[in-house]
Amino acid sequence: MVRILHWSIVFSIVVAYLTAYYRYWYTTQTEVANWYLLVIHLNFGLLILILSLIMFVSRYRSSKIVAKTLSPNNVWLKLSAKIMHYTLYFMLISLPVSALIGTGFDIPIAGVISLPGFFRSEFIEQLLQQNFDMLMITFIEPFANYHRDIASDIILPILLIGHIGAAIMHQKIK
Repeated sequence: MVRILHWSIVFSIVVAYLTAYYRYWYTTQTEVANWYLLVIHLNFGLLILILSLIMFVSRYRSSKIVAKTLSPNNVWLKLSAKIMHYTLYFMLISLPVSALIGTGFDIPIAGVISLPGFFRSEFIEQLLQQNFDMLMITFIEPFANYHRDIASDIILPILLIGHIGAAIMHQKIK
């Protein structure tokens, strides 16, 4: 089950990146293909969020069992692997959440249901204006920048390369 979840997340990440960068490099905002690619990107982003949450919960449950069987020689290796995995989970969960908060439009799910965009929440807009004297656009902009510029362009690729490198080293050592 864990392997299926792992490779489903990998496939979803590949599709999300391919659709995002294909939109950026090969389409314009006025093309219909741009919209279809955005819908695919959004749906795979939501799938990444759901699968990552399931994987995180299953790993957290199984880590209690593994922690009891650790030998003193492997503690640092296991600890570094845990840190890498939890950092990856944080990124795989924070990326879609930041996109949900940072988008200014409704999100079509599988072309059937439309999830209202965070930008359209009147309650949050009133809360921001009354308590913080802040416009909604000022609030969501850092989330959009984090999703688009920091997390997906810099941090997640570095973590994925580290994860792949660690997996290769693990296979070579084992």
